[in-house]
Amino acid sequence: MGALSKQYSNSKNFMARVELNRKFGTNPYKWTLWLFDQIQFKRDAKILELGCGNAILWKSNLQKIPENAHILLSDFSQGMLDDARIILDDAAERFEYKLIDAQQIPYPNNSFDIIIANLMLYHIPDRKKAISEISRVLKSDGTLYATAFGLNYMKELSDLVSNYDKKINCSLEPFARAFGLENGEKQLKESFEDVELVKYKDGLEVTEAEPLVNYVLSFTNVIDLKSEDRIKDFSEYIENILNGEGKIQIEKESGMFIAKKPY
Repeated sequence: MGALSKQYSNSKNFMARVELNRKFGTNPYKWTLWLFDQIQFKRDAKILELGCGNAILWKSNLQKIPENAHILLSDFSQGMLDDARIILDDAAERFEYKLIDAQQIPYPNNSFDIIIANLMLYHIPDRKKAISEISRVLKSDGTLYATAFGLNYMKELSDLVSNYDKKINCSLEPFARAFGLENGEKQLKESFEDVELVKYKDGLEVTEAEPLVNYVLSFTNVIDLKSEDRIKDFSEYIENILNGEGKIQIEKESGMFIAKKPY
């Protein structure tokens, strides 16, 4: 996972994507709030988040976290865990932190009531093994909350970038093909008996060039946009579209799989 490690060595690229969605999202019920509200917490719940990133889910919902919850934040990137501590600030001590590879979760069977995998399962090389590991460490009545997006997620943006230069690829379709709304249930049902999909409808109405440019630059494979002149030229390309059309509309369809183990 060399390229992935580089992309997520810290939360800089991640936050460029968060900022675009935060600023121009059309759904007033923000993703992190919606996601948290789907989770059914039990008393004294033991919770593991895989691929926690910079802990934005928990930072956005600090006032709603049950006081008796035991929460372990994990990621494969130490830089992400370091940023999580910084972002959580005074609340950082409420959480535990650990480097974890989801393909080999270092805990015994029946360890957790809840596992959260937010927009990360598509990154895992051996996803079947990871899903099996998640099922193994969940308690017999435990629940996995795994989010993903659909095949056409932000297609308008990838088309816009491709029209500028076909060599630049920021399409998210390969991730959705790995684990997305269309195929996630089938993959989860190999280890879980009961899988439900809840969809979240959103979109973007982008009216400023800079956040969109920063989003595209957050993809480490867009090496053709790394020079100062090329970034300036691409920014002007986006500005010209905005000047002509007023805004750039982008569709987003994502959702959450709620997978339960049988009692």
